[in-house]
Amino acid sequence: MGLFKKKEEKNQGKDLPLFDVPFRKRVKDCWDYFLTEEVNLRNLIDSKAGANAICDELNKIFGIAFENVYAEVGFNGEKHDLILNLEGDWSRLFSLAYFKRMAPAEVYDNWNIIVGRRSNGQAINRFELRLGNNSVSAEDIDIWSNWQNGYVDLEIYCKNMLPLIKNDRSQAFQLMFILLDQAVGELAEMKYIASIDFLDNPKNETPLKLDGLLDDFITNLSLSKEELMDAERYIDLYSVYQLQPDENATDGLRRDVFGGSSCLIPVINDFRNNKTYIVDSFEKDGISAGYIFYPLDWATGNNRSAKILDFRDSVIDEIEKTCGKECFCFLGGATGVNYGYLDFVAYDLKTVTDVITDIFSKSEVSFVKYHSFRKNNQSVTLYQK
Repeated sequence: MGLFKKKEEKNQGKDLPLFDVPFRKRVKDCWDYFLTEEVNLRNLIDSKAGANAICDELNKIFGIAFENVYAEVGFNGEKHDLILNLEGDWSRLFSLAYFKRMAPAEVYDNWNIIVGRRSNGQAINRFELRLGNNSVSAEDIDIWSNWQNGYVDLEIYCKNMLPLIKNDRSQAFQLMFILLDQAVGELAEMKYIASIDFLDNPKNETPLKLDGLLDDFITNLSLSKEELMDAERYIDLYSVYQLQPDENATDGLRRDVFGGSSCLIPVINDFRNNKTYIVDSFEKDGISAGYIFYPLDWATGNNRSAKILDFRDSVIDEIEKTCGKECFCFLGGATGVNYGYLDFVAYDLKTVTDVITDIFSKSEVSFVKYHSFRKNNQSVTLYQK
């Protein structure tokens, strides 16, 4: 596992974070360099070089694109694997999936690019963790799953882990999540496991073992193993939310919103709670996370709601058609009493805002403003009649 670091790229302003070298450019430069260096990386893996030598090579290559990325590399008998891990941060999914999406075709001649640790299937029975003088294997763990509304609560009993659970519960959780990643895959573990509860004693009901947990997920979610491991599928999963609006709010800070949907609910929650961890993480890599808002006074009549949604869909279609997924990733949208909202991450914000300005200049909407997912920032006017 390697941790790659580089100095933070300064942007031109927090209100409208335009980067001198946006993520789009970083990724292209990184893949171009990877193609010149990947043979050296393969040789290090094949010769079973030390971890420091491999991490140095990874840092040299992938530090071009990322501030912090955790990865695993290896050889599967046919091709070499580059596994890009989320390490508990769901917002990483967007940058890592984009990075994979932008890989040149020739990369796949020698490499598999994988987002999120994959399930080891039955091979997990050979997986063992050392805990001081003790060890924990997959077969030592009993699991009871309780599925509700597409999410699962897990109750877990492991006799060999009881001392660790008592003395250092946070480490016990950390180790268990490592095992769960190996059992069902990192993406499925992060998305669908709602809670874990360690038991002091086993239950009377027949338990699952770790090597049976993936089948439990497949059955209860009606998904295939391939779907559970597919990063792009998770990006397209949207959750609907409803809020109590402030009908008098006109500051564009989303207080007038009564409903919306998002594939990255944590960034909405962070904004409402004035937290910036996710937007900070994005900006370290040259990614801008924010939304545009515009007045809805032009939408009148019995079919007002349909007009509002149709307009937002047309804006999204035009941005995607003009910028493509090289620059823009739609996160969701919201409707307020006074404003419409369109949420996105931009891998090249200048290109995206130029397109947005052009689109709204041809519409009957009186203005459009950009606001980052930093609540204390100022809105930036992109267009006004």
